[in-house]
Amino acid sequence: MSNIIGLLLLLILLIGISAPVNAFDLDSELDNWWFPYVGQFHGHWDLGVGAHMFNDHFNLRNLQLRTDVDLAPGIRVNSIIRSNEKFDTIDGFNPNFDEIYIEGYGFRDGEYGKLSASLKIGKMRYLRFPEPDLISKFDHVPGTEDLRYDDFETGYNGEMLTIDYKSDLGLGYHVTGINWDFGDRTGSNWIENYLFYHDQWGAIDFESRVGRLPFRHSAGDQIGSGKHLGYSGPGFNVYLGANWRGYKAGILYENIENEKYNEQDIRTGVMVQFAFSNVTELLGKLRFDYTRSPEGIVTHIPLGSGEFGFAQQKPKNAELVGEIKAKRIITYWQNGQSRNFYEHRVSKWGNTDPTETTVVMKTKSWRLELESLVSPHTSLRTWDDLVKWEEHRQGPAQLNQPVVYKFYKFVDSDE
Repeated sequence: MSNIIGLLLLLILLIGISAPVNAFDLDSELDNWWFPYVGQFHGHWDLGVGAHMFNDHFNLRNLQLRTDVDLAPGIRVNSIIRSNEKFDTIDGFNPNFDEIYIEGYGFRDGEYGKLSASLKIGKMRYLRFPEPDLISKFDHVPGTEDLRYDDFETGYNGEMLTIDYKSDLGLGYHVTGINWDFGDRTGSNWIENYLFYHDQWGAIDFESRVGRLPFRHSAGDQIGSGKHLGYSGPGFNVYLGANWRGYKAGILYENIENEKYNEQDIRTGVMVQFAFSNVTELLGKLRFDYTRSPEGIVTHIPLGSGEFGFAQQKPKNAELVGEIKAKRIITYWQNGQSRNFYEHRVSKWGNTDPTETTVVMKTKSWRLELESLVSPHTSLRTWDDLVKWEEHRQGPAQLNQPVVYKFYKFVDSDE
């Protein structure tokens, strides 16, 4: 872990020296490329602690400080530091990173579609880029084995490159590759490498992928070990669902071949996405969930949050000249531990150059966005089938926080 921290500090220092606050050599919109940027060393932080409770226990756990900081156009650093490496207590102080990485990313809108690219270096626990589609909302979340066993790795450690192209027709190509580093794993491989198609016919949603898709479990004699994360096999999946007034619900069918063990992994899934309401806002603020292993109620208690580098309100004699819209995502694994965070910057308009404007960050409340479940059972003909499906299901809950960065420019009072 010290190697990751040292490398990131060196990169941040080099960027800080070469990119003063009021100047940066790279044009942030060169040749129709957009490299999102809200200001050098501008960002936000969040401090909170988790609690897991039931009729026989109340455990505080998962004390975390989360930060996200822009360094230069299209370059930012993301970190989540926890107080210890234990699963169900905050006793003892032994800081460790759930996530820490530097990311370079950008987008190019072309005549026929959109190209997106991201390179992350460090320790990651989140794959989705440029933004979550419906199938990705069933993604397997890195687990907690590293908090319960010695010398166990979870997550994606190394250098991760993602390239995504989506045409205006809904057809596209997505690839994510990783060079394993900063840990026990070595070598390089594809995590995802597939063609996709997205479409919507009124109230009907449809998505499909064909190619190399990520495994959801370890095969052979390693079932349940978590060592499958980061590896993939040839296969396909299909999502079919409906949408109505902000609600979405649908089913997933997935078939992936594990070539090493000559096994076919077939899964079915169900996803429900909620429209915003007072209930989803309350559940999002408390990060509330029910867990089955261990059984109980989980919440994440906010202890403090803030921002740095941004103006607190619209300056006098200034007008709005641009906006960047974003959404922050946190996913929970089935034991209620939230160990990842990502801010998707999804759109812009106008002048969004922070060296020419004053930037104000506006956030809405966190809200519970969806629950998705995936099971290895495919038969749902009888009540016993449904019971077996539910017993072996797994899947994340997802929280969402909408964000808008507003860019203001002073107006000459003589005009």
